[in-house]
Amino acid sequence: MFRIVVILLALISPAFAQVLEDQVLQEQLVPESFKLEANATAAKADLFNWRTTISYTISNNSGMNLYMGIMMGSVSMGSCTDVRNAHGGLALLPGPNAVAYAVDLTVGRPRPVYVPAGGRVSGTLIAEDCSAPNPGSPKAPLSFSLMIGKTESSKSMTQVSLSIETPIRQLRGQ
Repeated sequence: MFRIVVILLALISPAFAQVLEDQVLQEQLVPESFKLEANATAAKADLFNWRTTISYTISNNSGMNLYMGIMMGSVSMGSCTDVRNAHGGLALLPGPNAVAYAVDLTVGRPRPVYVPAGGRVSGTLIAEDCSAPNPGSPKAPLSFSLMIGKTESSKSMTQVSLSIETPIRQLRGQ
């Protein structure tokens, strides 16, 4: 009986410790912990679809040195949600519970970026095959899940939702 209890504790304790770590990290955050700034340009890719390039900067005002990334499948800009490319800045990371996800083998496994307290990180996200992000409006809502953690392991990261109204330029095809 004692062996079964020890084995169960060994199996449960890493998950339990992970939940505690996530809660502790979340409890240390305030609404001003991360400042998101962005702008976007949408251009006609073909007759029906647009390609939207989102340039962003995130400031780490949390007071903690953190590893960061953007959760795959969490980015939306107006009606555009198919973001598969991230350049510079933060990588698109699988969620903590992801079992399978697409990886560009020429680049390798996505890795979080170390951002020290008070640091800033900038990059671009590209949304493909969408309709105009916010037709006729100079702004569109941008939102995504920022993954943060004290270690590089995406399995041990927690998510923080970021969203803002982003200026957007819409370019018509020639």
